[in-house]
Amino acid sequence: MTKTKSDPLYPGGVTYAAKQPVTSLYIHVPFCKSKCFYCDFYSVPQAGSGLIQSWHRSLIRELERLAEEAEVQGLHLAPLETLYFGGGTPSLLPPDMLISLIDRTEKLFSLATSCDITIEANPESYSTAQKAGALEILAEAGVNRISFGLQSSSDKLLRRIGRRHTVMDVIFALEAAAGAGISQLAVDLMTGLPGQTLEDIDETLELIAGLPVSHVSSYALTLAQGTPLAALFEASPGLFPDDGLEREMTHRVIHRLNSLGFEHYEISNFAKAGARSRHNLTYWKADPYMAAGPAAASYMAGIRRQNPASLGDWTALMDHDAAGPFSRSTIEEVVDEKAARIETMILGLRILEGVTRSRFRERHGLDYDQVFGEQLRLLEEAGLLALEKSAVRLTEKGLDFADRVARELL
Repeated sequence: MTKTKSDPLYPGGVTYAAKQPVTSLYIHVPFCKSKCFYCDFYSVPQAGSGLIQSWHRSLIRELERLAEEAEVQGLHLAPLETLYFGGGTPSLLPPDMLISLIDRTEKLFSLATSCDITIEANPESYSTAQKAGALEILAEAGVNRISFGLQSSSDKLLRRIGRRHTVMDVIFALEAAAGAGISQLAVDLMTGLPGQTLEDIDETLELIAGLPVSHVSSYALTLAQGTPLAALFEASPGLFPDDGLEREMTHRVIHRLNSLGFEHYEISNFAKAGARSRHNLTYWKADPYMAAGPAAASYMAGIRRQNPASLGDWTALMDHDAAGPFSRSTIEEVVDEKAARIETMILGLRILEGVTRSRFRERHGLDYDQVFGEQLRLLEEAGLLALEKSAVRLTEKGLDFADRVARELL
């Protein structure tokens, strides 16, 4: 049954996040042509149109419930500043379906005039003139940011990791998106791939230098259990760059992107002026956000939830009249004040500006020295943190050992 204000859902107490307005929405599109060899995100390869239509209907129901139950619970849903379609491969959806979701979101929650509407895309989705015609339609509907999975400028490496696109697809798609009026274009690249060299990294960075790109995310390969690349590593570990070479690749990325005018503003992210990912900053600042779709995780009113990582289970949940996004069956964690302090520090330190003393005090009513004083002192002595008068941040050395910093703060 639907919760009422007299039957509060939120037992975790009033934390800063519980009082903050929600201004971001993530929508998980779980469909893809085929699964990349490193990917462990929830996705459904080769889904037919009937399954996609069923997902669309269930997603509309979930968005409506989010709006209805937020009103019942008295949550403050401000006009959305960010709307993000992730996956999977959102660019597989027909443009009219994406537009219908944008329109429904605007009716239910309203969109700020400055709202970032982002779609993740694979380059092959817009690699021909016929396919690229969809970009102008999306731009007219308000899509102003596309994040393309570039990964590498080597066709050989792309095939090795299970990507379907070529380097020429990347060039065509980015130029077509810029021509369609999409104002912010981003690419992802990867380091630590099997057989990858420093020369490969340099070539990828040179490609980026000549493309209309304003944001770059650079990620080291993570060998997720059960993926083909994890099996390849078990069989032939010598194919993969060692930790030292991978770190050198990352430093090469940082220095070259800085020289191209990209600001290194988060551990793995670089942006030209005005092009930071506002949606992802919501996560790193530990601000609240809504989410919809199978496997999608939300953080609202001090509670973190995750939908079932199964299209069938999630659809059944949405079809059940007594269930909803805020039902107790979806609660994963109540974030109390102690946990919230840790999240503010660990997530905030991912941003190179660090965590300011004033921000921590505003959120938690005391200084971070009072909570983490001994850990901060030891991490400073190890050269991993810089303790400044008004903020604490990772040092250059700390960027290489951010996981160690997080473990110490935990």
